[in-house]
Amino acid sequence: MNDITVKNADKNIIKELNSIGFDNSYKDTAQKKYTGQAYKIFNLKPYEANILKQICLSLGCDCALNRDSVTCKCDKTDCLIFATKLQYEKLIQKLKQQPFRLKTLSQKLSDIINYNPPSLQIGNYTFDWKRPYIMGILNVTPDSFSDGGQFNSTEKAIEHCFKLIEDGADIIDIGGESTRPEAQCITVEEEMKRVIPVIEQIRKNNIKLPVSIDTRNYKTAKSAIEAGADIINDVSGLDYDKKLFEYTAQNNIPVIIMHSDKVPAISKNYTNADIVEEVYKSLSQKIEMLINAGMNKKNIITDVGIGFGKSTEGNIQLLKRINEFTSLKTPLLLGISRKSFMRNSFNISYSEADILTAFYSAMLKNINIHRVHNVQLTKQFLEYAKLLN
Repeated sequence: MNDITVKNADKNIIKELNSIGFDNSYKDTAQKKYTGQAYKIFNLKPYEANILKQICLSLGCDCALNRDSVTCKCDKTDCLIFATKLQYEKLIQKLKQQPFRLKTLSQKLSDIINYNPPSLQIGNYTFDWKRPYIMGILNVTPDSFSDGGQFNSTEKAIEHCFKLIEDGADIIDIGGESTRPEAQCITVEEEMKRVIPVIEQIRKNNIKLPVSIDTRNYKTAKSAIEAGADIINDVSGLDYDKKLFEYTAQNNIPVIIMHSDKVPAISKNYTNADIVEEVYKSLSQKIEMLINAGMNKKNIITDVGIGFGKSTEGNIQLLKRINEFTSLKTPLLLGISRKSFMRNSFNISYSEADILTAFYSAMLKNINIHRVHNVQLTKQFLEYAKLLN
């Protein structure tokens, strides 16, 4: 991705300085010097970065660059800005008057610093993001990793739907294809046969709660929306079926785009230097593509895709640095419920994994939607966390 991208910087400043190719001999001094809110800027040309640094210095803040950017020996550079809120406001105004792509940078910084998430209408409900919402998982599958076969008839699915609602779910997420590691792919026809009757029955039972269709297939998504679903949850991030991308953008249907390396999930140890930045850049690019295709940004929800092709260490890094994804300026959904990296790390059962899932949900800040199997437990933990804040 060659466009300018802005994100919250990692709190580990030395790590960030290393990542941009900063002068090693000055790092220890820089760590003490660089204070204030830090943002990381990707893909600046050296001349753009040098102008940015001079403006920062003129405002009393600072900007760290690649060691070769001053002499323009590098093709591009990432950089780190350290400033107070007031300094950022002044910087934004000054960048508006600058050449090259610095006007674009001005707007992107402004979008992040002055962002107030707009409310999102999903079906009959307004999500104002003033509290974390809970998405209850309803797998209508015979082979999902923790609940396969439990709700794979319309009658059982509706019964469980009522329980999820009673337990406090704000959204019901219905899926007909398992995406567990090494799961067998099914036909679109089989997927539709599983999910459409359930959605139709939910609406016949006068259940008004928003319904999400968990699918990567255009035909399934379109049929589900026509049957009464309100939001599309695509674990492929709209990569698998290009018709689904077009359908979602053209009709401005609320959508959850997830980062995944492969669906169904596979075990993979990433060799890249920074899994967080890889996921961030991918999601940022998807957001821009959707907006350029006509999508209203307030209809986009993002999901870092815990467990989909990530190693245990990669998953932990994503959770540890989840706050960096707030600079995407979309609501964040987190799906860690019963994931194998938790169960394997602690050698625990599914019921024990529910407790750990609820704990993570309560502990992690800035998550707007928690996608879970055990709604009741998660709701209890979130309420406890609210009392402590």
